[in-house]
Amino acid sequence: MFVIKREFDDSEDKKDITLRGVNKELYERFTTHGKKHGLSTGDALNNILHLADQPWRIHHFRRHARMPRFGVTPEKIADLEKLIVTKKDLTAAGEKTIYLFKNIKELIFDKDVDATTLVKHVKIISGSIVKYLSDIPKLIQLGIIRRRKKYIHPSDKGQLKDITIRNVSSKLYSNFVSKAKTEGKTTGEYFSQILANVLPAFEISESLSSIGEREVLVVTLEEELFISKQDLEVLGDRGVIFYGIDKLEFAKDVNQELFLKTIIKIIKCNIVILPTNIPRLIVLSRAIGCKETNLT
Repeated sequence: MFVIKREFDDSEDKKDITLRGVNKELYERFTTHGKKHGLSTGDALNNILHLADQPWRIHHFRRHARMPRFGVTPEKIADLEKLIVTKKDLTAAGEKTIYLFKNIKELIFDKDVDATTLVKHVKIISGSIVKYLSDIPKLIQLGIIRRRKKYIHPSDKGQLKDITIRNVSSKLYSNFVSKAKTEGKTTGEYFSQILANVLPAFEISESLSSIGEREVLVVTLEEELFISKQDLEVLGDRGVIFYGIDKLEFAKDVNQELFLKTIIKIIKCNIVILPTNIPRLIVLSRAIGCKETNLT
């Protein structure tokens, strides 16, 4: 779990809360992650609500395996009809400046924007139609764009439960209740929606705990993805994680050495198709929680 050490000190106002109609399966995953990292349910909830307010923290793993306590806040550019971005635009504010692009109907990266500059300065692109005028490798494009599956709250009461959590930050909870009302949802449904969005990041981050400071791309929630030898070779020293892909197929030209070098984990994908030259035990180690894995 991402443990954002906001340091909720004893002087901060806290309260006990009750949320009714929470998705039981998501809540059990949430408490399991909290216990694994030595957090009380209240502290784990405070972390979740804090992350929900600052989503760029969730996606820091795209840059490096370890997530600093507070990180760099990206410059947010949102709600535009059209935007053309040059290399100078991305680098003009300094080497450490990063950007978040959201809800841009036509976002165009000019022909002088190369893959290295893109990865270094673009944190997340969401809710935007993107066009690249230079030859940006497929996996780098997908590793920058963030997609979310629409959360559907269970209608079966047997899949829901009422929960009480102690020592929740009053400030964070008040903000949470306000947002739930704005979206026209109960607190239980809204909390379940947050869990559905944040828990995948926890599961991905745990896969990165042993790889040091290697740069990693994370590709999520594509319907169907075909990966060739060339797609992996252009990553250089970067690794890649695939999460929640409906159908993920690797070409027969992907050899064992390249697979071991580039594929960090394949997590909770529905169907994974791999060439027979990939050893079965390596597949079992790298593919986690996948419904169907085939060697062909």
